[in-house]
Amino acid sequence: MNSYKEIRRLGASELRALCIRQDWYTRGDNDEYGHLLLDMAEHMPHLATGDIIAIAEDIAAHSDLADGWTVEAIAFEFARICTVTFHPLTQEDNP
Repeated sequence: MNSYKEIRRLGASELRALCIRQDWYTRGDNDEYGHLLLDMAEHMPHLATGDIIAIAEDIAAHSDLADGWTVEAIAFEFARICTVTFHPLTQEDNP
């Protein structure tokens, strides 16, 4: 049986739409928002759990969050819209 790795990605436009829909990132400037969309999401080859939490923390730090929104809840919403693919592990992945 093959072993697989999970790859999660999310483009800047999807993250932007999520932020608009949830009224998030209302306190960040253009440079901070660009960093979130491009550096932390768009250009990442894989979003590991730590990356998703870092994005959620950045969103929380730059938002006036309504009651009930925690870093964990933001991370869940973010992870829920990621594109997930599965790839067989190669010998380089699993020596």
